[in-house]
Amino acid sequence: MTTSSSRALVMLAAGAAALLLGATSARAQGKAIKIAALMPISGPASYFGVQDKQGMELALEELNRTGVNGHKLEIHYEDSACAPLPATQTVKRVLDEYKPDIVLGEECSDASLAIMPILEEAEVPLLNAGSATVKLTNSGYKFVFRIFPNAQQQGDDMARHAYGDLGARTAVTLAEKTNAGIDSSDYFERAFTKLGGKVLEKVEFGRDVNDFTAIATRIAGLGKIDVMPTAALEGQSVKLTQALAQARITKGGGGKAIQMGSIWLPVGFDQKAGPAATGYIRIVQFDPNEQRPRVQAFVKAFKAKYGADQTPSHINAHAYDQVQLVAEAVRRGGTDAKGFREQLARMKGVECVTGTIDFDATGQNTNLSVIHYVETTPALSLTSLAWK
Repeated sequence: MTTSSSRALVMLAAGAAALLLGATSARAQGKAIKIAALMPISGPASYFGVQDKQGMELALEELNRTGVNGHKLEIHYEDSACAPLPATQTVKRVLDEYKPDIVLGEECSDASLAIMPILEEAEVPLLNAGSATVKLTNSGYKFVFRIFPNAQQQGDDMARHAYGDLGARTAVTLAEKTNAGIDSSDYFERAFTKLGGKVLEKVEFGRDVNDFTAIATRIAGLGKIDVMPTAALEGQSVKLTQALAQARITKGGGGKAIQMGSIWLPVGFDQKAGPAATGYIRIVQFDPNEQRPRVQAFVKAFKAKYGADQTPSHINAHAYDQVQLVAEAVRRGGTDAKGFREQLARMKGVECVTGTIDFDATGQNTNLSVIHYVETTPALSLTSLAWK
């Protein structure tokens, strides 16, 4: 054999070895897990999108340092605008162009209800952490999972604390005219009246309402009100809270009524509402002061990434948990849409930053360790309430 022939054989063998090594490396690395995140980036709920992305990016950064069972996670972000039509258009485009293995979102219930039948038909799981309407997991869907307490869970718990811990016997509910708002109002009323309380009036309003003076004036004439459960996005909640205080109904205006809220409001709401927010009690899905190691590790990592003066919110935390649950499903063997559905359906006793996840047969988390309460102080800071 000539020298040139020998050289050619060596080069051929080296090339084959390189190809084999590349194939082996690709197999070891595994496929990229494609996650689509549908969130409100524009519109009145855009604060959700900003904080969701912070939590998701932190989780993605941590998980991709080493990979998850040889896989890397990637997230494709889309604006679904907290409304049914843009959410529907967005999810159809995402399914067609990006072909995700799993979808995270949407924060707003009406948008989630609009996209869920489309995802159900495509057999792509939706992992939700923000939509409160009971309909999402009570409609027979097999590909939806929610780590967030639904409106009934929140309403029952809020009514129990209002009646027992606050001694409330009368209430007025305030809610936007959406599936989440109406559910929040209805389920609080059912639980509160069952305990012996009385709902004096149920006030509903559209998202186009900007002046709540007339509503506050009408409520002021209803007599003694102990609590006012409120379900609205931040912009309207600020104006509503200020109107109630100006009418001297709530504690923030020198009145007696205590405004109560569910997991709709971001960190910073209190500063925007000002002194009117004093005494406001609301549910959050995450308490940064909780001493569980997982919580404190998350707080430390969040501050390291976004600034020592930044404290993560419950919105940051549940977005972070969504990505961590996708990773947990991968560790258990899920690598495609059907695999994710199968692994999520089996999850019970899974500890997350926000609490423990126990999915029932409908895909709803039944573990209420995810519910915490905070109260707005006169200094407009939040203090944790030791309610069980």
